[in-house]
Amino acid sequence: MLSKPDVLNMLIKNYNETISCNALDLDLMYDYRHGSQAKQHSVLKSKPDSLLFQLYINEIGVTNPIGAKKDTQKITMIYFQLEDLPNNVKSMLKSIGLLAMYHSAHLSAKSNRRKFFDSIVEDLNALQTDGLYISALRGRLNFAFSVVTGVHLASIDIGGFQKSFSNGQFCRHCHINYDQRFIPLYEISHVQRTQDQHDNLVQQVLRLNNNNVIGGVIDESPLSELIGFHTVISLQNDVMHDLNEGIRREVFSRKQ
Repeated sequence: MLSKPDVLNMLIKNYNETISCNALDLDLMYDYRHGSQAKQHSVLKSKPDSLLFQLYINEIGVTNPIGAKKDTQKITMIYFQLEDLPNNVKSMLKSIGLLAMYHSAHLSAKSNRRKFFDSIVEDLNALQTDGLYISALRGRLNFAFSVVTGVHLASIDIGGFQKSFSNGQFCRHCHINYDQRFIPLYEISHVQRTQDQHDNLVQQVLRLNNNNVIGGVIDESPLSELIGFHTVISLQNDVMHDLNEGIRREVFSRKQ
């Protein structure tokens, strides 16, 4: 992708335009680097010219229709996208790159899961630490991880949260209990998850090592060593499914 001069020109031009727009009004947020989380990002603090990349994780189903066994096989797909591409280009399929893929059934074993994600984390950390030499520029470009996107189930899985929504503290954003789910929000407030508190829960889970769920946490995220990543702040909401399968359905059912 970066070997193409037109892509490089668009990338750098859009980055410079975004920086210039933000400089005119610091109260406006144009991308991740203008938010409070980015101010704590170790790479962006030392190399503020870093280009942003985000990850997208989801499962797909594949099958062999002419084979003896036609069962659908689930494949975990991990994609990447350069956030500093212009919006009209960023949404194109050719602007989304495949980072890794793996048979989902094999990821249920912790050893396989760790091996798979460790190699990804190692490569992405090397990219953030060393940058990438671009021959067309005769120099290096720096890169920084921003966020992980995906459907809710993928985010819950990659975050190390419980996958059951019918008991316990089922929300990955706060500590609401299942028994409190029907209480209106104006009658109750729920403690939000924080990084320090989540890290403590993870340590308790790892120390006990008995598959118990503590505060909605079942394991450490396999991306926990990725520079710039933390389970509490790096997993974005799935707005599309919230609207299409949640809010819109509720609104339409009431109108009928």
